[in-house]
Amino acid sequence: MEFHFQPVWLAQVVQAAARNTLKLSSGREIDLQIDYDTIPKQPTFADPDRMIQVIQKVLMNAVKYTPDGGYIVVHGRELPGIVEVMVKDSGIGIATSNLPHIFEPFSALGDASLHSSGKSKFKGGGPGLGLPIAKGILEAHGGTIWAESDGYDEKTYPGSTFHIMIPMHTEP
Repeated sequence: MEFHFQPVWLAQVVQAAARNTLKLSSGREIDLQIDYDTIPKQPTFADPDRMIQVIQKVLMNAVKYTPDGGYIVVHGRELPGIVEVMVKDSGIGIATSNLPHIFEPFSALGDASLHSSGKSKFKGGGPGLGLPIAKGILEAHGGTIWAESDGYDEKTYPGSTFHIMIPMHTEP
């Protein structure tokens, strides 16, 4: 994978990823809330297209596993030398036993026939490459990603939170 490092404003990255995700998930009635005030205003050096790809893959996963009428919240937190972008959803969650495996290639946990098409068809699908790709991009930038969830439940929707750690570089 080739990278083109340049100044990147993370709020613009999140906005572009959200716009792309909303196009792909139209009609799902999922409330996407982004707290732009928590995302740093200063730029970092990164590949903007790859950063959009990371955020979009995490947002699309949230859409895939959240029923219609659910919500996704994105907010940031500045730490020394790094920004944590958190994506929290009100979806079906992730079983504790599956958490260590979701960033492994081809580890898809959902049924492809249930891919993102409505209230009864929202439980995932796909080959299981989105999160591993996102992780690889972040690691190439010096960052990381992990997820937490209180478990998997199709009735109570415990949701998941993805933590995306992006280094704040002052030069390429």
